Amino acid sequence: MALDKVITRPLFIEVHRLHPFFERGTDVDVVLDLMIHDLDIILKFVDSKIKSLEAVGVPVLSDKVDISNVRLSFACGCIANVTASRISAKTMQKIRFFSPEGYHAVDYQKREIISLNKQANAEGKQQIVQNNIEVGSHDPLEEEIRSFVEAVVNRTAPLVSGEDARKSLALAVEIIRKMKTSEVLRK
Repeated sequence: MALDKVITRPLFIEVHRLHPFFERGTDVDVVLDLMIHDLDIILKFVDSKIKSLEAVGVPVLSDKVDISNVRLSFACGCIANVTASRISAKTMQKIRFFSPEGYHAVDYQKREIISLNKQANAEGKQQIVQNNIEVGSHDPLEEEIRSFVEAVVNRTAPLVSGEDARKSLALAVEIIRKMKTSEVLRK
C-alpha cells in the first residue's frame, strides 16, 4: 500500500465500505463479505492488542447481517470505527487515518490518496499542506492473489501472510460472535 511509509502511528481510523445490495455474498454476514478486507488493513497499521470491541449488525434485506458497525479500541490508544454495508444507495470505499503526523484519506473507488500535513513555510510558520499520493490502477485483490501465486512458485513470502489472514479472520469471527450476543439482535 502506498501509505506504508507515511502512516507510522495512527490514533484514529475511520472506514466506510458501502455497496448497493446484490444477491452475491448474502450467504455470509457483511463482516465476512466486505469488512474483512478493512480489518486486514487496520491490523497491518496497528500493531497492538485489541483492548475492547463493540459491534452491532442488522439483517435488513437478507437473513444475514447486511450492515455492521464495529468499534475497536487498541491497547496503544488507537480507535478504529468500521462500517460495512451492502444496503447503501451509493458505493463508498474510504479509509481515513488520523495521526500526529497528519491526516491520510484513501478513496478506493476513485483510486486516490489525499494526505494533509503541517509544514513550516518560508517564514517558519506552520501551514497545512495537501499531498496527493499517486495510486496505480492495479486491483488490490488481484495483486494479493498474484503475490500468493508467485510466493508458491518462487518459495517466497506472499504480500499477505497466512498468519495475517488468520488474524483478520479470527477478528471477523469474534465480531460476528459479538453481534450475535448483542441486545439488538436477541430481541
